[in-house]
Amino acid sequence: MMDFTKQRSVLGARIAAVAELVSPDILQPADLFFDLAGEDIGRRLMLTNGPDGTTYCLRPDFTLPIAAQYLASNAVGQTQSFGYLGPVFRQRDHGPFEFDQAGLEFLAPKDSDQTFSSIMHFAIDACALYGETAPRLHLGAVDLFETLLANLKLPEVWRPRVRDRFGHDAAMGRLLDRLAVPEQFNGENDLPTDDKELTQKVATDMEAAGLSPYSGRQAEEIVARYREKQMLAQAAVSPKTVRVLREFLSISGPAAEQAFLVAGLAKKIGINLDAPLEKLMSRLTELKATAPQIEVEFDAGFSPRLDYYTGHVFELTANKTGEVLASGGQYDRLLERMGASDRISAVGCAIWLDRLELGATR
Repeated sequence: MMDFTKQRSVLGARIAAVAELVSPDILQPADLFFDLAGEDIGRRLMLTNGPDGTTYCLRPDFTLPIAAQYLASNAVGQTQSFGYLGPVFRQRDHGPFEFDQAGLEFLAPKDSDQTFSSIMHFAIDACALYGETAPRLHLGAVDLFETLLANLKLPEVWRPRVRDRFGHDAAMGRLLDRLAVPEQFNGENDLPTDDKELTQKVATDMEAAGLSPYSGRQAEEIVARYREKQMLAQAAVSPKTVRVLREFLSISGPAAEQAFLVAGLAKKIGINLDAPLEKLMSRLTELKATAPQIEVEFDAGFSPRLDYYTGHVFELTANKTGEVLASGGQYDRLLERMGASDRISAVGCAIWLDRLELGATR
C-alpha cells in the first residue's frame, strides 16, 4: 500500500499558506444539514441524539460548519479564508463511511471571480500532486441560467419550481414534460371560493367520513394543495418557453463551442445574456492561458443541487474512472440563508483525498 504522507503534508502546507487551518467539531447539529445541505447529503447523515433530545450528526462536510463558525464570530462581513484537511462522515453505497477531505472556503472575498480562479487552480494543483495532471474540468454557470430564467416569459408561479430543479436533470426533465402537456384540473364548480369556507367544508366532510384530522393531512393542508393545483393549472406555459429551456439545458460539450451556442440562442430569442456570457468567456480565456493541459467542458445544465450557489461552479473528474476528484463554486446565498443580515459572497472547494489516493495506486 502506498504511503501518501508526503502528499498530505505538501497539501496541508499549501492550504496553510493561503488560509487559516480549522477543524470544526465532529459532532454537529443535524438541522444545519437537513435545512441547507440538500437531499443527497441529508439522506447520508450519520445521526445520534443528545440527552436533551437534540439530533446531532457526525460532520458530513466542512463548508456549513465553517460558515456557522464565521457567522458566530465578530468578523462577519470581513474577508476571511479557511482551510481544512480531515475526516468527514457519510453513508455511502461503496467505500468506508469515514474518509478525508481537504479544501478551502473564502468568505467575503474582495474579488469573487479572481478568488474562484485561484481556488479552481488550487484544486487542479492538488490533483497533480497525486499524479492526475490533466483531469477533465466540468464547468457550469448558475448566473447564466438565472439570467435566462429571469427574462423568460414564464408565469411567476412556475419560476421558483424551475429554479429548484436546476442541476437535477431527471427532475427538470419531468417538470418540462409536465409544462409541455399541462395537467387537466377537474375542480368542482360548486366549491366555496373563500379558503376559510372551503376549509370548514373539508373538515366537515372529513368528520362525516370518520377521518381523524390527526391521522393524516389536516383540512388546511388539503385546501392549500387544492389551491396550488388550481393555480398551477391556470398558469399555462407557452410551448416556446419550454423549447427554449430544453435547448438551453441541452448545451453541453467543449467549452468554447458551447459558449457560442448560448450566445446564438440568446440572440435568437431576444434575451440579453451579455454580462454572464462575458464572464464565462473571460474564464475560458484565462483557463486556456494558465491550464492548457485541462480539457474544459461547459454544461449549461450543470450545478450542485443546492440553491445557494450563484456563479460559476466546477468539478474535476478523473480521466480513467470519471470519478469526481474535486468540486467547488461561488455560493453567495449561503450565509444569508444561515442568518446573515446581508448577502455575503463566498467561494470554496472540496478535494476527495480517498479518490485521489486510490487513483494513484491504479
